[in-house]
Amino acid sequence: MEDLPLTQTQEDIVASQELDEIRRPWGRLCACISSMMSIDLFEPVYTFGRAPSCDIFVDERQFPTILNVSKFHFKLSREDNDLIYITDLSKNGTFINKTKIGKNNKCVICNDDVIAIGQPSIIAYSFICDINREDFEFLPRELRQKYTITKLLGKGSFGQVRLATDKHTLEQFAIKRIDKPRSSISTRQRGNSTSIKTEVEILSSFSHAFVIQMREVFETENEVFLVLEYMSGGELTSRIRSSLPLPECEVKFIFYQILLGVRYLHLNGVTHRDLKPENVLLSTQNHYPAIKITDFGLSKIMDDISVMETVCGTVQYAAPEVLRFFEPYNRKVDVWSLGVILFYMLSRKQPFAPRYALFVHCQIK
Repeated sequence: MEDLPLTQTQEDIVASQELDEIRRPWGRLCACISSMMSIDLFEPVYTFGRAPSCDIFVDERQFPTILNVSKFHFKLSREDNDLIYITDLSKNGTFINKTKIGKNNKCVICNDDVIAIGQPSIIAYSFICDINREDFEFLPRELRQKYTITKLLGKGSFGQVRLATDKHTLEQFAIKRIDKPRSSISTRQRGNSTSIKTEVEILSSFSHAFVIQMREVFETENEVFLVLEYMSGGELTSRIRSSLPLPECEVKFIFYQILLGVRYLHLNGVTHRDLKPENVLLSTQNHYPAIKITDFGLSKIMDDISVMETVCGTVQYAAPEVLRFFEPYNRKVDVWSLGVILFYMLSRKQPFAPRYALFVHCQIK
């Protein structure tokens, strides 16, 4: 009687799955020349060239125009931030999508990018990356040629913000995608359309050290994309809620910047109308960061004598007159919000919540 094969234990199955996961390639170089082989990429770094010590070695049998290939032509590397870089090590040039990288320069390489050797027309590989489909589809094709997406920074009812890296300069940006209203629009959607135009107008028109800067705006049929400078320190809210309270000297440093930013906006006829810690971004998580005021979707551009009547903003930070129907108000409502922010920074408590919020809800019913 033949021995039956041993049954796999649960531990064996788990170990096998973990091994498969460990050996799963993070990318693939698909050969575009018939004499070359495609390469699955497992290791963090690969070198390509005609030197035998290269990880991907080619000779005249594989590469017809071998004289175009340097001993060490390019390097592929996957780094801790999950971005994949290609570094040009050659004299003759390495090209990504027909654009020369330049010797000792590096750029981000993304899914479906093509690598040419020596000349833009000599395409050696097409690069395939194991990427998150949602990240890939976040940008339209035109922006995917310039930026690669790495992670989600935040999302709301009308859109989301993701971290992006310029493929050539390696500079980081926050790309805000705002969904346009559909054809059968509600009052809320109509307001969103207006807020998109206002935000783009303000970011395009003004420049100040403490106001977020916009690099470019791109529009499709269904969305608007704002490419904004990236503030790695996150929102002021997170700093306030951290385990250690903000020292008063640091509160003064941060708040003074906010004051200067709001002063600039007011001098240029802009009332923000939604000032709150979530709309104040920090340059770093270290002490004494630079700040930027952001999110101008509810802002209003007006002269000194004009008044506003729209009920808007965030309840805890909004001045009373903003939350009363048909009561006119002016840019001084931002000053009320500043006072609430300062109180919250110093005490880590909301001065009017929750009783004030309940009062407001009762008033607007």
